[in-house]
Amino acid sequence: MFDPKKLGRRLKSLRLKKGLSQDKLGELAGLNGKFLGEVERGNANISILNLSKLADGLGVTLLDILAVNHEQNRSELISDLRQLIENADDQQLKIIHRLIEAVTR
Repeated sequence: MFDPKKLGRRLKSLRLKKGLSQDKLGELAGLNGKFLGEVERGNANISILNLSKLADGLGVTLLDILAVNHEQNRSELISDLRQLIENADDQQLKIIHRLIEAVTR
């Protein structure tokens, strides 16, 4: 499910990594800095076209911006894993088990 707050946090994270203010990124993307602030807080909707402009201004791809699950906390990750495990068939479950076992050793 789409979460505008996650998208906003992702945009803010990418912007800060580039050392840009909201106004400077807005200028680079041809957007208003105040609007960007609203988007970062999850209080405004943004079009794909404007997301693409932000991607250009940040020097990243649109897919980089849309990778909103980069910051899942521990409980969200465990919940996602639980759902994946519950929906897996027996063969997939064995593979998941081996992968987790190998990574945690």
